[in-house]
Amino acid sequence: MSTTSSPTEARTFMVVGILRADTDLTEFNALRGDEQQQLEVLRSAGRIGAHYVSPARRATFIEVIATDEQNVAETLETLPFARFFDADVYPTTPPDAAEVAHRARL
Repeated sequence: MSTTSSPTEARTFMVVGILRADTDLTEFNALRGDEQQQLEVLRSAGRIGAHYVSPARRATFIEVIATDEQNVAETLETLPFARFFDADVYPTTPPDAAEVAHRARL
């Protein structure tokens, strides 16, 4: 089974974002509702999957469905919180049969 994708096929990427030390937390908190709304828009459009936050580590983990890393960056730029995070993008392998079955139950 090949783990490569055609250039236009949607793939899954895991984005790890670390909150910048110089973040204005008042401004950050003021945008929380806008961020949640945009995440829902992206989730409904099939562009965002799982989203986890680790406040203790000042980190967020976002599953992005995109054709390539440029498309991931374009998706992230639509998020109000994007400017507060340094993000690393990790391409992932396609889900195995067990993961596909698990997602189908959700």
